[in-house]
Amino acid sequence: MTETAALLSVLRERDIKVWVEHDQLKCSAPAGALDAEMRAALASRKGELLALLRQGQSNNGPGAMMSFKPDEQTTTLLPTVSRQIPLPAILDRHERMANFIQVLRSCGYDLANCAARLGVFPRLGVNFWQKMRSNWIAQPNDPIDNLITLFIDGHPVSADLIANQMTCSFVDAALEMRLVEKTGDLLTANLCLFPCFGKYIVTDQAEKNTAINQVMWLWGESFILGGFVNRIPRRRAIDLGTGSGVHAILASDHSSRVVGADVSPRAIAFSNFNAALNEKSNIDFVLSDLLDSISGTCDLLIANVPYAPDTAAKAGDNFWSGGLDGTQLLRRVVEALPTRLDEDGGAHINSLFPNPPGTRIKDHFDVWLGGKLREWEVLDHTWVVPRYQDLLSDEPYDGDKSAWRFGVVSLRRSVTGDGWWKEVAGRGWFFRNDGSCDVVADHDAYSRPAGGH
Repeated sequence: MTETAALLSVLRERDIKVWVEHDQLKCSAPAGALDAEMRAALASRKGELLALLRQGQSNNGPGAMMSFKPDEQTTTLLPTVSRQIPLPAILDRHERMANFIQVLRSCGYDLANCAARLGVFPRLGVNFWQKMRSNWIAQPNDPIDNLITLFIDGHPVSADLIANQMTCSFVDAALEMRLVEKTGDLLTANLCLFPCFGKYIVTDQAEKNTAINQVMWLWGESFILGGFVNRIPRRRAIDLGTGSGVHAILASDHSSRVVGADVSPRAIAFSNFNAALNEKSNIDFVLSDLLDSISGTCDLLIANVPYAPDTAAKAGDNFWSGGLDGTQLLRRVVEALPTRLDEDGGAHINSLFPNPPGTRIKDHFDVWLGGKLREWEVLDHTWVVPRYQDLLSDEPYDGDKSAWRFGVVSLRRSVTGDGWWKEVAGRGWFFRNDGSCDVVADHDAYSRPAGGH
């Protein structure tokens, strides 16, 4: 989401016009505006740009261009609303929730079938974001299409149609769980319901909602982190910034006990609901500022804490603000690793890494680890994001982003005390065409890089 929005902003600033001609992306630009970096950026985001341009053609006719007048705002890619949304409700009879999930599985509402319909971004997974697939048309006779329309895109769908394709009890359960509302014959979703690596996760909708402390939609980063974690048996997992509880729920499959932490009561309510929806009983969700209300250690630590530099909100006030420099929460997570991660444990941290110009992620990690980075083996699955666009903060950072990176950093202690840092993102092709993740952060698969750190 953010990389494409940033590219749109740069195109506007440079007065670069793009359009579709015979299904090819075409552009015109003032002299010097199309440098090598811009050409590479256009090539890497070609699919998303074509989708937006085709939407323009459907609205304005063939030959519609993106010329990006100065008063256009890329924030329209993520609208802002202000309305109260009720919390999801756990049903008294848990078998009804289990039956609801069974209907979803039986009709094929999973990542692979969503990928077949919506497409896959190699770096971010299934293209759930409607803005990037405006040419997609749902087929009314396809139950998966109707579930995507209802629970991902947030458009009304006939209640009778859903009842006929699913079951009447499915519709009743969705209403009682407050996932949808019914007006006349139409169902309208209050919340989103994602398939995610065999689980089903309910979140708030994607649009920025100023009336609630919303629970983060499942953007690509959720699928990246969910896919990267090495799913080996664990004793105790801790998930920081749990949000919808997605990573705690995924960890519960291979961990004896799991703790999910968040400072938002709304997030804890969603997490408990999603745990019940997925029939998980080995997870404790706690209201905690990172590790402050959690005792003991873990052998798996997962973190996707707020990371955007934001001068208008304190770190953790919402799901995106990482404070003034974006690293206030990230720094605390890394600083806690020596005392909170077991000797045989592993940590996976997804984040924006808003490095000041001329600095690297490893430089900051070394400081936060007390100058002892050499005691750790680190897999760096991050990529450069110099055009990162923050669509959520009221006062987003507007300075030099040349050293910014995004992705997952995975750490474990070095048995020998002679650790390494290995950049392994490559071209960033993380996902297969069926939406499954092709990358696992497996330290054992890598030998110590030549030259060490």
